[in-house]
Amino acid sequence: MSSTSGIYSSTMGRATVDSINHQRIAEKLIILNDRSLGMLTRLYNIKKACADPKSKPSFLTDKSLDGAIKHIVKKFPVVDTKSNSYVSSMKTDITRNLSLYYYTFADLLDLRDHILQLLTTMDVAQCQLDITVNYDLTTAYLNLVVNLICLMILLSKVEDRRAVLGLFNAAYDLTHGQSEASFPRLGQMIIDYENPLKKLAEDLGPLNRLVIAALKSVSTVYIRRNITAEAWRKAEMLSFTANPKQLLYTAVTEEIAGEYLSLDDMDRWIVLCVTVCSSNALNDPILYNMYQRALQSGLVIRLFRDEVFPIHSQIQSFFESMKGFVKKTHDIKECYAVSLDTSIAIHRERRRFLRGALKDLCLLLKDQPGLLGPKALFVWMGLSFARDEVSWYLRHVDAFPEPAKKSKRETEDINDKQLPELLFYMNELRLLVTKYGYVISRYYVRYIRGYEAVELRQIVQSLQNLREEDIVVLSSFVATATELDRESTNFSALRLDWFRLQASLSSQRSSFRLLDNKRFASVMNSTVFHLKMIDLQQDMLKETSDLSIFCFYTRQLETQLRQCLTLPSQSRFSISYAFICAHFVSALHDMCPEEKIHIVERGLSMCNMILEQLAREAISVISRLGEHELMLSEKLSTRECASIIAEAMRPKTGKHAVTTVRRMPGEESVRIMRDQLTLPDKLMTALVELCSAVGYCRELTVSEHIFAPREFLCQEMERYLGDVLRTSLAKDQSGEHPKRPSEMLATLNAQISVLQMVDSCVSIDMMKLLTTALLQQTQPMDSQGSETLTSIYCKWYLEVLLRRASNCQIVYSDHFESFISNSENLPFAPDQYTDTHELNCLVQLIGPYGVKHLSERLIWHVASQITELNKIVRDNREILQAARTSFDKPERMRELVAQLSGADQRDRRNNSNHHQSSHVGGAMESILQRVTIIGEIIAFRDLLHDALHDVLELRTPFLLSSLHELDASTDERDKLAISEMCAAVGSKTTVDLALVNAIRAQAQTQRLTNPEEHYNISCLLFVFIAISLPKLALASTSFFRAHILASQNNSHTIPLAVNTLAGALFTLHEKNDVVPRMKEFLALASSGLLQILGTPDAEAMKEHQSVFIILEQLVKRSHYLTFDLLESCFPYNLIRTSYLSCYNRHE
Repeated sequence: MSSTSGIYSSTMGRATVDSINHQRIAEKLIILNDRSLGMLTRLYNIKKACADPKSKPSFLTDKSLDGAIKHIVKKFPVVDTKSNSYVSSMKTDITRNLSLYYYTFADLLDLRDHILQLLTTMDVAQCQLDITVNYDLTTAYLNLVVNLICLMILLSKVEDRRAVLGLFNAAYDLTHGQSEASFPRLGQMIIDYENPLKKLAEDLGPLNRLVIAALKSVSTVYIRRNITAEAWRKAEMLSFTANPKQLLYTAVTEEIAGEYLSLDDMDRWIVLCVTVCSSNALNDPILYNMYQRALQSGLVIRLFRDEVFPIHSQIQSFFESMKGFVKKTHDIKECYAVSLDTSIAIHRERRRFLRGALKDLCLLLKDQPGLLGPKALFVWMGLSFARDEVSWYLRHVDAFPEPAKKSKRETEDINDKQLPELLFYMNELRLLVTKYGYVISRYYVRYIRGYEAVELRQIVQSLQNLREEDIVVLSSFVATATELDRESTNFSALRLDWFRLQASLSSQRSSFRLLDNKRFASVMNSTVFHLKMIDLQQDMLKETSDLSIFCFYTRQLETQLRQCLTLPSQSRFSISYAFICAHFVSALHDMCPEEKIHIVERGLSMCNMILEQLAREAISVISRLGEHELMLSEKLSTRECASIIAEAMRPKTGKHAVTTVRRMPGEESVRIMRDQLTLPDKLMTALVELCSAVGYCRELTVSEHIFAPREFLCQEMERYLGDVLRTSLAKDQSGEHPKRPSEMLATLNAQISVLQMVDSCVSIDMMKLLTTALLQQTQPMDSQGSETLTSIYCKWYLEVLLRRASNCQIVYSDHFESFISNSENLPFAPDQYTDTHELNCLVQLIGPYGVKHLSERLIWHVASQITELNKIVRDNREILQAARTSFDKPERMRELVAQLSGADQRDRRNNSNHHQSSHVGGAMESILQRVTIIGEIIAFRDLLHDALHDVLELRTPFLLSSLHELDASTDERDKLAISEMCAAVGSKTTVDLALVNAIRAQAQTQRLTNPEEHYNISCLLFVFIAISLPKLALASTSFFRAHILASQNNSHTIPLAVNTLAGALFTLHEKNDVVPRMKEFLALASSGLLQILGTPDAEAMKEHQSVFIILEQLVKRSHYLTFDLLESCFPYNLIRTSYLSCYNRHE
């Protein structure tokens, strides 16, 4: 491998002033700096891959190659063929998988040679670098030197670099019969840069003059920039209003580009370049002063992304290896101590100052965006200052050593809880520049054309000793500036021309020396800067405020976000972290395309996580506000009112003399002092701040994906509302049954009132959100596949309340129009779930759709009971046929009833799997029990429909009145067509069309496809019910309790069941004979009941009078029977006597 000194000597031997093409220096600086960033990106990814066991090349962890790798690393870079035998079987896979790693190192070697060659060329050309004059040339030169240093340091930090290179070369040797061509020089480079600072000092030693000159020129900018926040305040930095008379003047300085130059970059230039060139640079007092300031400003500097360089320890160790640097080593230790003591406070104060300064800038520019024209420089300066402080903070959060005794104060010093505010104002400025970019471009088009182009023309005409080609370039530049218009959108050629001129005119041997014409250079730099205001606004934003560094500090980002969301004073700024995710793609480089997918996905996932966390934090506050609102609502409940009344009526003497002071509802609103904040006040403040973050923007774009923060909040609120309703409904105070509908409605109203507060805090379609969320609660299942209010209540009413009613533990009362308890052992009060108020609340909760679903389930159960009834009828068809024609023959009827009693025993044996009532007493009892169950279900269904109708009358009175008029104007034949519509609003109809459809579906399931057979079974069913009614008189539970208008066994619901079944069954058969069939039923029933009187069975059938009342109720509720017809077959005085007897027995 040829040495570096060989490169230097050959270059200097060839280089003469005439042969050096100065115009190519600019292009090479641009290309090599770009390639350096690309190579840093590739090296960074290799380092991370080798450090992570999951992404490390599998060959490095293969135990079969363990011996070969150890041998290669030990002998590196010597090629030892003894190791080749280990890798011969895997040579193809090794070559293919490690080629990217190997050729990255080979590219690095080539890049280093080109960089050193260019640096030597510039040194030979005796370029004169001054950042205040040839800004582009000086910054590009220093960046190139620093990039080279960072590349070599990062190379030395790559684990397994020897193993990767040696293993690849061994596989390559086996495949091609010789080592890879660049391996000898590459191996030597790896060895040389084991101690990168030492080797870099040797490489860059001959270039000290140019490096030192460039750094010295930075001193004026650096010293002016690296000051405390107090000095910024005294200088009124970044203030528009400091000098109101010059508010509309263009902000221009002699060193305009240096005003927003990154302090972070200058620290890197100074620390790394002076360290590498320490033998000469530290002897210069200016550089030494800058060096100390840079070392005292922090503990680490950036190498690349999140790779940092611990400057004090590394430089101290480097200086200790050099002779004559004892004092310098001691100075490094002092700088380290000063940095530990002061750097945190200095940077904390800077961030505090920048928060206020950027806030003022945002407020002024939002109010007067026209100021963006003349004062654009202030925006770039503010963004650059803030970006430097944010970058410093991210690097140093984990850089400071933990003290032996952990001090809470020291921890709080480095932890900046107000960082989100600074990030927010940075983003606000970026958005303002993007929004009003046309203001800036239009202003500077006119400014350059009207002022700078004129001044530049005068200066150029007075210049002497310029070469002819330089005059042509400058003349073209001036002409373009003079003819500038808003349609000119790309001035990269002009900027490149000026860069070339800087390279050409900065040579000491040039006839025209740029350093001697500083006014010309200043105007050119100013013009180039203002051209950027026209066509490179986005690039300027990236240069001054790019925060893609957060992509590699995701753990800190998550920590800061959590901390931000818990602080009400900062939570409104949490949205800034979502905007930062859009910066991640700025970290990409064309030389490393393989990381694009990972970085884009990381940006998208982080943005999604941030918005989800923001929405969930808002939901957490909403939840606590909802609990408080519900507590206030409960204080106004009837239960609380009853307890207040009971306490007020309690005796005040004796053991009751001591009473507790109860806070009355409304006292929580009484304020004594305005500055006393209650918990709801604090929660409301937190909610307003969080909603401010959510509502900051309608949408934000991350990697061509659009995120809508308000949609995240809407989705979370929709999910929250469903969850809180399910949670509240799941358990009541006893822990066994769902809450009463009235209590659930109070809970829902409390939650809605809180959500309406959100509507006043952030502009979202709350009506649509509530409609969507509550509409889901009216369905059996919501969009998440979870249970809803409808499904939970439907399940409970069917499987708990109505099942207990079928067991006679609950009784339906016509008087109370609800189900009431018939047992002392019930764990709940049925009337608290079925009275008018509760069912009205239930209807408001589940809506018409929920009522429809519950009604369909109820009707399905009725249809199932009818199917079982049909089975019993088929088993006793012959007897029933005989009874149908013998109702006026008492002796024959007794024989038939006796036969049915005999059939009862067979029914118990053959139908053991039927409803439990079939086990009690045979076919007649089973018929009565099932008809009673149908009556209970229909009674509950009617209560539900009445509640629906009442609610709709309040909510949609005009719609209901129209429907009532339609119903009233329709004749009986056509009412069937609108019966389903009437049922949907809770109006009563003659025929239950839903039951008709359910019976039809059940019949098809039971294969009752013959209409005549089905019709005959329906007729016999009514015969069976009629002749079974007298059986009710045998049960003492059939007694009709007059004070509640109900029987203990719910037999009083049989009339409702019979009338409903008659309308549905005979409408289904379409024979138009409902009235004859009901007359037949009345004749059979009245005949059977009259036969009780005057017979020995009358004594056993003690409750026959209650059954008489059932017969009267059947006629009263029927649309097909009249009392005249009843009087013709059953004396009405018996019914009056029965009522009187029941009332007397109750008394």
